[in-house]
Amino acid sequence: MKRKKTRLTFVEEKQPGTGARPAGGKTPGADQSGKAKAKHSTRAPPKRGLKMDADKAKERAAQLRFGKAEIIEESSKHRRRKPALDVVLAGETHKQVDQQNQDENTGVQAAHEGERLVEGAAKKGAKKLKDSKYSQKLKASRKGKKPVKDPDKPKSQPAQAYRGQQAAQSQPASNPISRWKQRQKIKAGYYARKAGGKAGGAAGEKAGSTAAKKAAEKAKAAAAKAAQFVSTHAHLILMGGLLVVLILVLMTFITSCSVFFPDGTGTVWTTSYTAEDEDILGAEEDYCLLEEKLMAEIEAIPASHPGYDEYNFDLDPINHDPYGLAAMLTAIHEAYTRGEVQGTMTAIFDMQYELILTETIEIRTRTETRTDIDPATGETYTYEVEVEYEWKILNITLINYGIDYVAVNMLSGDDLERYQILQETQGNRPELFGGLSLVIGSDGSGEAGIDYQVPAETLTDPEFGSMLKEAEKYLGTPYVWGGSTPETGFDCSGYVCWVLNQSGWDVGRTTANGLWQKAAKISEQEAKPGDLVFFEGTYDVAGASHVGIYVGNGMMISAGDPIKYSNIHSSYWDGHLLGFGRIPK
Repeated sequence: MKRKKTRLTFVEEKQPGTGARPAGGKTPGADQSGKAKAKHSTRAPPKRGLKMDADKAKERAAQLRFGKAEIIEESSKHRRRKPALDVVLAGETHKQVDQQNQDENTGVQAAHEGERLVEGAAKKGAKKLKDSKYSQKLKASRKGKKPVKDPDKPKSQPAQAYRGQQAAQSQPASNPISRWKQRQKIKAGYYARKAGGKAGGAAGEKAGSTAAKKAAEKAKAAAAKAAQFVSTHAHLILMGGLLVVLILVLMTFITSCSVFFPDGTGTVWTTSYTAEDEDILGAEEDYCLLEEKLMAEIEAIPASHPGYDEYNFDLDPINHDPYGLAAMLTAIHEAYTRGEVQGTMTAIFDMQYELILTETIEIRTRTETRTDIDPATGETYTYEVEVEYEWKILNITLINYGIDYVAVNMLSGDDLERYQILQETQGNRPELFGGLSLVIGSDGSGEAGIDYQVPAETLTDPEFGSMLKEAEKYLGTPYVWGGSTPETGFDCSGYVCWVLNQSGWDVGRTTANGLWQKAAKISEQEAKPGDLVFFEGTYDVAGASHVGIYVGNGMMISAGDPIKYSNIHSSYWDGHLLGFGRIPK
């Protein structure tokens, strides 16, 4: 439907130059509309004819649309507020400063950019503060709560006073004259800083040039002094130069000699024992004492561990290579003394030997004869029964790993290589241990074996004949401490136990003192070929320390060094004689 045109006309006038709204907050069009409405309300209505109801309804609708349009136009203009005058002027000021300083230093432009950023941040902060207040009120209204009013603020303000206050706040904070003065002040400050920088640079350059001149003068003076010293002491400088050249020549000659003659004193030193003979032999003697203590400990096991029916010995020989010991001590300590290697020898000894004791319990049976009374006749009768019993065995095992094993596990790198070289060369002293036996623990007599022939009449006893035949098989076999078989060699008790076990007895493997405890004690007059003869004190152990097989006529066969015949009444053996014993079958 076509809208009816009203007689009122609305014209919006703009303020020339700025485009800003008047301070009163009303637009000119709005004032005219107010005047027009007032005029329309006071003017007498024109004389017209009668109107139809439809025409009256149309006029009322037009009046309603007019009022609604006025309200919407006023509210929309309030939303689209144009920039304030101070903001526009500030932007124009920055543009003019930029145009005037386009050809000047970029530092001024940077300062202007900083001012823009600060002003922008301030505007954003103010806007956020305002928005936050509005949002708080909006949230309060949404929750159905009334916003909290400032108690200092009047409950109501006239619209005109409020608009006047808003106009006062929107007035620009400066005028063109003040802005012109501000631009002049900025330019003056910039030129002052620029002039100061040039002055400082000139002063710095001047100071630098002065210092450089002083340094050059000092260097020139020092060079002059050096030239004067060289000219006055030329002969001394020449002699010093010749001395340096001579030293270099000698060093080169010595190096060349070491290349052409590598097998000199260094090689001899590497392949030789560096300790004194007295210290080397003393350390060897101390190590032998450690081995003798071990032998005594093993011999005393039956006494120190009583309560067993059998002591079973499985012992490696107790011996060592004296050259290997000397090589190890040299590789570790070089020119050592006897006293300073005691701890090292104890560590070597503990790694070389391992003594293991284990217990075994066997269930055995035996036949026992018992007596009882027949209840019917009242007569006593005997009968045999098989009875089980426990047989307790203590197993003594000694493992000798050897010096080489200890060296490989204790030494490394250059020390191990040095040990191996010393072993190959025997420290260039092969005769050093010529007077010592490599096997420790022989009969200790130092006597040579006797070439003895057992009388034929003693061989009439077949039991002794069988024993002697087995014993003489091993004449001349070297003594090996702990040895108990022909493959390992024999010590004194191992040898006797082997012969007895091969000749019909069952004594197992025990020590000399163990055999002494098993034997029935007899006198020398009662002793016959095949009995055992015991000695004590041949080394530091309680009880019997040595045992041999008695063959009559004051002679015995035993594992000395080597297995040999000996006279039991020699000066040595007679002083250690303990007694005689017979082992029952």
